[in-house]
Amino acid sequence: MTKEIQARHQSDIVSALSKRLMNDVIEEIFNYLDYESLKNSEAVSSLWYNNLLYGKTWKKLLDRNLKLSEEWKEMLEILTMKWSLDYNDPKDYMQCRTICQHVGSSVLKLRRNWLEGRHSKYEFPNFSQPEIESIFWIRGNLSFEMNKHWIGRGQRDGSVIFWNRWTWEIKAVFEPSLLPTNRLIGCNTVRCLQFNDDIVVASYFGGSICIWNTHTTELLQVIDEMDLADHESHYIPINGLSLGGSPGNYWLLSCLSSPTGQDFVTLRQITNPTEEIPMVHRIVLDRKLRVLRLLVNETKVLLLLSDTEAKSDHIQIRATASMEILKTIPIPYSEMGVFHCRNGLILSGSRYEIQLWDAETAVCLRSVRSSNSIVFVKIISDKYWMSCNSSGKVEIWNLKAALDPTYTDSLMLYQLTATHLNFPLIWPVVRADEYQIALIPCRAKDYSGLHILDFLQLDKEEIDDDTGFISDQ
Repeated sequence: MTKEIQARHQSDIVSALSKRLMNDVIEEIFNYLDYESLKNSEAVSSLWYNNLLYGKTWKKLLDRNLKLSEEWKEMLEILTMKWSLDYNDPKDYMQCRTICQHVGSSVLKLRRNWLEGRHSKYEFPNFSQPEIESIFWIRGNLSFEMNKHWIGRGQRDGSVIFWNRWTWEIKAVFEPSLLPTNRLIGCNTVRCLQFNDDIVVASYFGGSICIWNTHTTELLQVIDEMDLADHESHYIPINGLSLGGSPGNYWLLSCLSSPTGQDFVTLRQITNPTEEIPMVHRIVLDRKLRVLRLLVNETKVLLLLSDTEAKSDHIQIRATASMEILKTIPIPYSEMGVFHCRNGLILSGSRYEIQLWDAETAVCLRSVRSSNSIVFVKIISDKYWMSCNSSGKVEIWNLKAALDPTYTDSLMLYQLTATHLNFPLIWPVVRADEYQIALIPCRAKDYSGLHILDFLQLDKEEIDDDTGFISDQ
């Protein structure tokens, strides 16, 4: 049966059912369709259009997708923050149709943009703070983070500012308590930053860690790592923080490094941030080992360690509950490696090489070369990973093909330039997710503003006057 005949046949069925006043049956047929199919169905005929317009189909599609699709759920949250729209439990079917159009078209647009490399590019020049970074410039570790809702930045006075990521309005300011100032000049400056929907965690050059309530900005805890270290030397948490887990069972991983050459890794469990936060484990590493990066989630702790004597780097995989070493992954020595872990995969970058590993077996699945030294890697989704090299070039790679052992063609899909700066970069600071890639370029101690590669392009959406849908063009 040709598509034309099939379309006529289907149209005749709808017409026949409509003539018999069997609109409930028509609605049940439409309920099996996904967003794209419903969108196309409205264009078949006025009869199809009216049945969809006045029926419950869009309401059922919205409820189903928000329940089953994380992609739709997150997109609705983003659109709500961007446009300040009221999407709370819509009762009107026309409103449900409008919501589906906004969310569905944005999801399709995002998929297409990643596939084709389409993006918008813009800069926020006042985001950086050269007066801080010129004093405490440490490669790739500026106190800048983002999640689906906010971008956070540590300040010189010890506070943390949150911006609405989609409107760039200041959402909140988190103020610390007075921190000790007699250990180190500038010790009140935010060194590392982590946050989620419930808590904000910042560490300071003086060894303190502050924890706030994300919603109320109330300061809940101040932890003094220097006291726990029980050492009079100036311990500085230069290797960052990692916050993982789920509500009611968060894990906080931190590292203190001393000028005498010893690193302390501490794991804390946060079940209630308003109560005392117990230290679950503390590991004192051999003096020859330096922590380059760290990460914690509900099941695993990952430490990227550099052996200064053997001139070798490796990723140590430990069990979160026991801190028992499960696997060790050797990676090329660079003293500046990076990694990311998602969905049972570990992506590592070291100088000019990127490697993809199975987190359970520690088997290398793929190894590729980059044109320059790697400073950032991240698994974006089940389809892509991205990397950024020291020149500020962003490279997008085919993750699905990388997992296929029979695939032999190039894995690189395309390369993007994050900035138009005409000077060489030394260590750009990068954050990324499914929607945007954010980068602060630098040249030695000279930082510029925040550069955004936007794959979602919400500001470029246009509404089709004929259909009421967001245009895909």
